[in-house]
Amino acid sequence: MEKNLIKQLALPLSFRNVKNHSNFILNKVNEVALSLIDEFKDIKQFKQKFNFPVLILYGPSGSGKTHLAYIYKEITDAKFIKKISNINLDEAKSGKSFIFDDFDRIKSLNENLFIHFFNEIFVNLGSLLITTSKPPNEINFSLSDLESRIKSCISAKIELPDDDFLFSILIKELSDKKIFLNDKHCLYIIKRIKRNYKSISLFAETLDIMSLEKKTKITLKQIKEVLNIIKA
Repeated sequence: MEKNLIKQLALPLSFRNVKNHSNFILNKVNEVALSLIDEFKDIKQFKQKFNFPVLILYGPSGSGKTHLAYIYKEITDAKFIKKISNINLDEAKSGKSFIFDDFDRIKSLNENLFIHFFNEIFVNLGSLLITTSKPPNEINFSLSDLESRIKSCISAKIELPDDDFLFSILIKELSDKKIFLNDKHCLYIIKRIKRNYKSISLFAETLDIMSLEKKTKITLKQIKEVLNIIKA
């Protein structure tokens, strides 16, 4: 891997602007999820293909699930929710779409209300995106009907980025801030930083602030300081 990266700074990637959010980087670990989200541009067609207008994205923290949720929001004008209320039921009847982010972290879910909510989304023109760290078959419900419906929805797994992709994300984040590091420093960073998008972004932001304050060429010592600051 190191020999390949020394020869080129960044791998060929596709970038996509997200409304009120940073650029999205398309790659092999998220391309299926993105293609499914794009299909929500025509919810009637989505329902014909997949029955339920519901998509479940699952994967470890930092894999980009919430970022994809913002793309879904851009397409469907969806609303982020943390619990189900009667207001949400009325909104679902009118064709509103919703995002349940970190679904598996919900401490108390009204399952009866959630089934009604699910039904309203199904019979109307709304849709639902669920993000979770667990696959659907590992999420337990008291109501067997709800468990069966969730397992019947289409889902997509998202993995954490590999070294090559982390390298490319780092290059992108740094270049956006007009910071250019050599290959050796970039490799040093990705071998010591947490393997997720958030850590890369935080590293670039912190290094940018430090470089502006010190107004000197970035050194390995400064890179180590930033890695320590963000507790990578």
